[in-house]
Formats: sequence, C-alpha cells, structure tokens
Amino acid sequence: MASTIVIQPSFTSKSLNKSLNTHFVPSFKLPGSVSFKPRTVSQLSVRAGLIEPDGGKLVDLHVAEPERGLKKREAALLPRVKLSRIDLQWVHVLSEGWASPLTGFMRESEFLQTLHFNSLRLGDGSFVNMSVPIVLAIDDSQKERIAESKRVTLVDSDDNPVAILN
Repeated sequence: MASTIVIQPSFTSKSLNKSLNTHFVPSFKLPGSVSFKPRTVSQLSVRAGLIEPDGGKLVDLHVAEPERGLKKREAALLPRVKLSRIDLQWVHVLSEGWASPLTGFMRESEFLQTLHFNSLRLGDGSFVNMSVPIVLAIDDSQKERIAESKRVTLVDSDDNPVAILN
C-alpha cells in the first residue's frame, strides 16, 4: 500500500535583518530590509491507496498451489533453456507483475517499441512507460534445439524448473 503524508508545520518566520555569523565567512549584514509576515499554518493531509498497475491490470504469473504438481510434470517433458542469473531475476520480476502489462518476455514488436519509444502501446491505444527491454537472449544452438517447440521449460543453474515459456 502506498501512502502520502503532506505536513505543513507550524512556524513563525522572523526578519533576516540581523548579522549572520558562520565559520565559513566573516559576519555580514543583508542589504535592504527583508522581512516576512509571521503566520502560523497547521494542516495535515493523509491519503492511502494502492498504486494502479501499468495497463490497469496486475499480471500475476504464479501457479496456484493445487496446479503446481501438474505444471512440474509438464515442465519435465518439455525442452529446457538454462537461465543466467540475470534472466532468472527477470523471470522473478515478470512473475510477480512488476513489469505489468507484460505477460512474459518481450516479443519483437514490444522490444522495438521499448527501444524506439521507451513505451509500449496497449491494445486500447494507450501507452505504458517501459524503457528497459525485458528479453530472454538465447544462442543459435538453443534456438535450433527448441525451434519446433511451442513451449519450453526455463531452468536455473542447478537444472531446477523455474517457469514454462509459451
């Protein structure tokens, strides 16, 4: 939950017509007569609420507990792509919805929009700020190995399944 607190403290201002002593410069008087009208202000405003996700809908890619066994069995049958530490962190970002409205790694069109416009155009014509491309880079040998597959299992450095990429 995000909160905003705006406080204007009570204070009385005084004239700056006095000598100023600092240890950096010798004392001096301010030229002219500078004065402020004393006033007392006391106001407190508190607002609380959730920040709306980009695109209007939070993307949560976690698998529900009852489905996890089924998904693990599916993942065991699919071709595998080993993730680097950074790729694994991007999977984490995507799965928790921090990159909403993305539902996975960027496709070519999303990647190009991000590079050229620092934003994504949504289906309704609106734009979402997205200045960092979130892509999964694979080499040619991995690409050839998974070329025929519509789905692949993403695994960590210990070969544990982390996600299924559709």
